[in-house]
Order: sequence, then structure tokens, then C-alpha cells
Amino acid sequence: MSYDLEWVELPEAVAEARSRWESCTDSGLPCDHVPRCSESYFSLAEPFQFHLNVAGMAVCRDVMRRSGMTYRAEHHPFPAWPFKDVEDWRSADQARRDAYVAAERAASAQTVPGQVGIPEFKLLSNGPWLVGSQEIAQALDRYEEAPVSVRAEPEADELWRDWLGWLRETVVRGGFTVS
Repeated sequence: MSYDLEWVELPEAVAEARSRWESCTDSGLPCDHVPRCSESYFSLAEPFQFHLNVAGMAVCRDVMRRSGMTYRAEHHPFPAWPFKDVEDWRSADQARRDAYVAAERAASAQTVPGQVGIPEFKLLSNGPWLVGSQEIAQALDRYEEAPVSVRAEPEADELWRDWLGWLRETVVRGGFTVS
């Protein structure tokens, strides 16, 4: 398992490439665009993504937990898939598809009222999750408030420094998605 993270607010050209790639993928037909939609999207999106394997995410999650950046909670279930199969999805009225996408997006953005930081469940699976700017800002504030003794060892680790840099970038980019 791996974690693929991406800015929520992508530059316009990247967002357009993503939308085109998603449309081609949803169609169920082979992409006949040149260059292929997947190639365009993934090459453009690479600077706005962060990838971690299970071990890397475990390291980041552990430091985040120890420094108070995350909190433990149970997530609410995602909406049930209301389509019979992929063909039903593809042939469904756009309003029906949009309603499901909106419900799934709301579920992916869930937090726990009164809690501060990022809920750990968003970093325990590859989602789809949406980690919002407010969650990230709260987590970064908690990290800055953590004792130097908690921060010293992780800050010597390149992975942790890269992760902190990623969080600082995404806080001003609408957050990030986890998939």
C-alpha cells in the first residue's frame, strides 16, 4: 500500500489535465488523446504530489501523534455506492453522479468537532480523504508548540523535514487529498 497525496488547489493547467484524465477514465473507453490523458496529468501534477509507502507514513504519523498534530477518532462511513455497477455509473444522469460525488467528498473531509489537528484516520488508509487547510494549520501550530525534546530527533530525519515542508505548502493550497 502507498499513500498518494496531492494539493487540493492545483494550478489551472494541472486541474484541467486532471479533469480531462478523470473524464476519460470515467468513460470506460481507451483514451485516444495525444498525448494520453494519464501521461499529461501525471507529468504536470508531479510537483504538486507527495508519495509515501506504508513505512514512511508510519514514521510521519508517529511524530505527528507524539507532537500533538493528530488525534484519534473513528470516521463516519462513506455513502453507500448507489449504482449497480460501473456501467450503471457511466450511464447515470449527471445530476445523480454529481450528488454521489458531493456526498463522497463531504465524507472524505470529515473531522470531529472540538478536536484540533488532523484526525489520524485520514493518515491510516489511502482514502479517499481530504485534509483541509484548517486541519493542517492547527497541526503545524501544535508542532511549533511541542517541546524541543519532541522535535529535535525527527528534524534530523530528511523524510520528516520533507513532510513538514509538504504540510507547509499545502496549508496555503486548500489542503491535500489522500488516495
